[in-house]
Amino acid sequence: MEIKLEKINHSTDIPLEIKDLYHAAFPDEERRDWSDIIRRIETGDPLFDFYVLQHNSETIGFITLWNLPGALYCEHFATLHRCRNKGFGAAVIQEVINMTGNRPLVLEVELPGASEFADSRISFYERCGLTSLDDFPYWQPPYRQGLPEVPMMLMSSKPLPDPTAFAMILHTIVYNQ
Repeated sequence: MEIKLEKINHSTDIPLEIKDLYHAAFPDEERRDWSDIIRRIETGDPLFDFYVLQHNSETIGFITLWNLPGALYCEHFATLHRCRNKGFGAAVIQEVINMTGNRPLVLEVELPGASEFADSRISFYERCGLTSLDDFPYWQPPYRQGLPEVPMMLMSSKPLPDPTAFAMILHTIVYNQ
């Protein structure tokens, strides 16, 4: 299955349905302000990449990636509802793993049982080759003042030599903590 990850360099290139998907797919406490994404794209933030996902020239979703020391971090990933359960998601994750070189792909997921879809998301990423760091306690910092931190779990495509050090890098660069 051929999937194209089209890197967005200008916010005007983002299809409207992607902004809607971003807001629908992630609760407020698990997403940054859309204006911050636009700012990072427009200023060419060297650590942040926003990709629109395409299959046969049809938009199917998006993924945001951070080029962090020691790992490629997936902050947000979602496919349009009409494109789910067709193998697109697994193809995207495989493509991203191929982009990492020798670095691991790392992402956050809700804890098992935390929501209606948490367990199926974890299983999906496991089928894609990621492993849960379920013995490493982890909390996603709030994106904005007044929002709670969120108990989450890290998953990685390769072992993280020092999860604590990685979490500190992640919190410092991605969450400005």
